[in-house]
Amino acid sequence: MSRDLRSVAGLILGVALGSAAVQSHTWQMRHILTTEARLSHLDAQHWRQESLRLRDQLALINRKSERQTYVQTVNLEVIKSPVPLIDVEAALEPYTESLLGVSLASVKLSLIYQLFEHRRLVLGSHVYQVSVKALLVAPDVTILLHLHPLGRSHAS
Repeated sequence: MSRDLRSVAGLILGVALGSAAVQSHTWQMRHILTTEARLSHLDAQHWRQESLRLRDQLALINRKSERQTYVQTVNLEVIKSPVPLIDVEAALEPYTESLLGVSLASVKLSLIYQLFEHRRLVLGSHVYQVSVKALLVAPDVTILLHLHPLGRSHAS
């Protein structure tokens, strides 16, 4: 029976020592995590203040900058179009896209004219040359075009 008591006592001693080691490790980890949480909180406060400062600076810059109008849309109109307008818009999309978002004050009529005038388009099996007839420059740019057939395309 004394042997049984020794083994039970050894088991209790092992459980006590093991739980003490676990508790010590848990307390140490809690202390480390609490310290890191405090440092993270201080860091968050710093960056929140920095964010507010930068937001105020940006608001000041925006108030100082002059209001500008930008090109918002580009509409194409074709006189007596031999092809669907959607095909013409798709073919000229790289040029119309380049105008979007440009400051209206910096848009020159000659620039728009040169972007489209004498441009050649392959639509279907035909080649067309673009002729600009009229330009309306506003936030919604309108370009009036005429397509002149040049002949059939070699690639079918």
